Amino acid sequence: MRRGGTARPVSITVGDLSLDPAGLRCRRGDTDIALTPKEFAVLHGLARRPGQILSKRELLAQAWDFAYDGDPNIVEVYISALRRKIDAPFGRASLVTVRGAGYRLDS
Repeated sequence: MRRGGTARPVSITVGDLSLDPAGLRCRRGDTDIALTPKEFAVLHGLARRPGQILSKRELLAQAWDFAYDGDPNIVEVYISALRRKIDAPFGRASLVTVRGAGYRLDS
């Protein structure tokens, strides 16, 4: 019997922000946004659950491997970099910090 090909991950859209997990590509409207693999992993984790708050621990579990034993504040560094790339140039504030709880991606 023939095996079917691996299903291609569906792109994720939150507002005018779209992510293509298969190609690790990100776009805001018609503009491509270059992200590092780690930035993409953090954004992908947030985009899979838009409007929901994800803690640093949840983002670490999704974007770093299970053996990561560094400072969890590294998430703040990546959130800041993402804001500079996906929000600031477009006059948006879609990455929201929820004080004491985590981060949320709004449309």
